[in-house]
Amino acid sequence: MPGDPPDMNKIYINGHFLQQQLTGVQRYGREILKGFDRGGYPYEIIKPQKLFSSSRIGRNLWQQMILPTRIKRRDVLWSPANSGPVFAEHHVITLHDIAIFPHPEWFSASYANWKRMVIPQIARRAKGILTVSAFSKSIICDHLDLDPQKVRVVYNGVDTGRFKPASESAIQQVCNKYNLTTPYLLTLGSLNPRKNFRGTIEAWERCKKQEGLEHFVLAIAGGSHANFSSLDLDLSGGSVKLLGYVDDEELPALYSGATGFILPSLFEGFGLPVIEAMACGTPVVAYRGGAVSEIMEQGHTGFIVKGLEEAVEAARRIPELSRKRCREVFEQRFTATRMAHDYVQVYHRLVKSRRNGIQEGPA
Repeated sequence: MPGDPPDMNKIYINGHFLQQQLTGVQRYGREILKGFDRGGYPYEIIKPQKLFSSSRIGRNLWQQMILPTRIKRRDVLWSPANSGPVFAEHHVITLHDIAIFPHPEWFSASYANWKRMVIPQIARRAKGILTVSAFSKSIICDHLDLDPQKVRVVYNGVDTGRFKPASESAIQQVCNKYNLTTPYLLTLGSLNPRKNFRGTIEAWERCKKQEGLEHFVLAIAGGSHANFSSLDLDLSGGSVKLLGYVDDEELPALYSGATGFILPSLFEGFGLPVIEAMACGTPVVAYRGGAVSEIMEQGHTGFIVKGLEEAVEAARRIPELSRKRCREVFEQRFTATRMAHDYVQVYHRLVKSRRNGIQEGPA
């Protein structure tokens, strides 16, 4: 109610991300909300009104002009998805990565110019910045010229009850739906240049000729035949299966049925599919780019490779790895409950500093 004293323990959440296309960043935000619910942590989501929610321009206008007026002067506002208001009194933002600064060529010119203008302003004025890996922290501090003390690393997490080894019947059901034969390796398809999709196909062309891999299929979840036709790749041999769009509910069974998961990305602020695969007991082959060395155990939960030759050898060795160990590492380090707890500790620190009239970052 207007005039009431601010709730010193409640966190207010920028709900802009809930009206964006569901990708890894948006799934991350939703996982934290579930973690807050499980832990009984109080929060309130502030969403764009219908007038502003139907377009990107409208949502950005709401975020910069309207959202700050919805927050009382001493409330803590958290923006979980790489964007937020420039002018907000006690604002904490999660920047998952800022690839747009070292690699603007990966994005449209208009998008890159907008982000390169607004993100430094948001970061400088924010009371604290959260990010998802030490790798992302270093990029953020270097390119935005920030004091490292202002940036706190909290690793991503996913729901242990949802991402877990699936039953044989669930695996068979999803394989039947997509006409997918076993054994198979799984990857996520994207035309984003940093995702290195062409490199994935080229590596597979080499892998499938190796002894022990000749019967494998490379299953690509996401994207479509139309999207990938621009790459002029020959996918007619039967060793590559384009699954198209896959419902989130089907991902655990797809991960569980795979002998291994392939992450060919050249730049990852974290790599959420890596921990989703590990949660399902599936080892990972990932290119050495970004944060993967922080979240994988080399030779135990998978293999981190430098190039094509190593990728081919790693694919052959995936069956040697322990699926049980993949799940154990996930449970020790990357659960959504642990992630939500770590976030709440950051918020409590901010609330305490606000009560004492101290201005400090979340570290």
